[in-house]
Amino acid sequence: MSKLNAFAEGMRAYHAGNYEQAVRLLGEVMQQRGLPARMGRYYCGMAHRALGVELVGARQYAEAREHLGQAVRLVGHRADLAEYLLIVYAGLGDFDRCAAQGQVLSSAQPDEAGPRINTAQAQWRAGRREEAVMTLTRALREVGDHAAVHINLGLFYSAQDDLDAAGRHFQQAVQCDCTSAAAYRYLGLAESARGQFEAAAKAFQRGLAMDPNNLMLMYQLFLAADAVGRAGKPMVLAIPEPVRCESPSQIRRLAEYVISEPDFVQAFLDMPVSEADEDLFEVVLAVVHAALAAHTHYADLHYFAGMTLRRLGRAEPARGHLFRAVEINPRYRKALMALAELEADRGAVAQAVSCLQRAIACGADYPDVHVRIGELLGKLGMSSLAREHFVRALRINRTYGRAMGALSSEAA
Repeated sequence: MSKLNAFAEGMRAYHAGNYEQAVRLLGEVMQQRGLPARMGRYYCGMAHRALGVELVGARQYAEAREHLGQAVRLVGHRADLAEYLLIVYAGLGDFDRCAAQGQVLSSAQPDEAGPRINTAQAQWRAGRREEAVMTLTRALREVGDHAAVHINLGLFYSAQDDLDAAGRHFQQAVQCDCTSAAAYRYLGLAESARGQFEAAAKAFQRGLAMDPNNLMLMYQLFLAADAVGRAGKPMVLAIPEPVRCESPSQIRRLAEYVISEPDFVQAFLDMPVSEADEDLFEVVLAVVHAALAAHTHYADLHYFAGMTLRRLGRAEPARGHLFRAVEINPRYRKALMALAELEADRGAVAQAVSCLQRAIACGADYPDVHVRIGELLGKLGMSSLAREHFVRALRINRTYGRAMGALSSEAA
């Protein structure tokens, strides 16, 4: 059976729920090279995951551990798998182990807030409340302002009856993500608990504008407005029209898929340039834009939008999305490196150098990055500093020909 036929048969088995057959077929495909092999590796891992989930449900824990272990090996600590493992531990009531798993994921994904939030929630449920607050406080310091981190800290402080601290974090959550109906709702609840009903009503009003179908938000808005009215300050409410729930289009379904599995877009970006690029990447761009419409604050989606636009030759809008990705996550190495190339392409060499310096400071201590920054510094006439980067590249990889060639050119 050819590689493509084995991949097609394996995917057919996967979607039909024949996971053991999918593991066998895709396991053969992933030993080869190319896009089908990369996709085969991912879905072979997902098939192991599905088998592990079934075995957990059947309480066959030893066999489940083997399949989930294979899934981790093949897929890595992707959000869906990592979150499932945390849910499994939480469902078993093993919150200490859940917290330990969360800390492992936090170390593996130092720039991501999600694993830290999961860790803190497990610590809280294990009775380690001070440790949970410290985990999220450290996340704000190391990852940066993140709406979900502030929301969870607000909930923790609310549970401790520290309503002033809770209100501050919910306010920060709103500032981080002004499209989050949940952040507005929690802010409104905190203000209500403090007796600040006018501020609460305004928060509920904003939240309802983001989520017009949320009947609970509408009810809470009415309660807060009624309290304001009884204090002699009647409010005029703006109740948005409920949004009709249409059947999702193909683009919308793909957008939802991209949100849960961003490697879907990366697989296309990894493909070699071809004559079909324009047609193909116009569709990819439409899918990413649909995903962004629902999640404007996702740095990954802005990164993929920027890279797709770059692939289509649209440099300026690509820069805009990459800038936004870095604004959301200042430690986003890939976005900084991509932005550096776009800056260099338009002749903004100093800005390109700045982007690469930031990327290195965030952990991109790679030979190719040092060589690239050295090349750019050479264009700025900063030969001595450029040489330092070429030397650093060779310290990391002594056989790196590009760095050796760059040093030879400097010496000449």
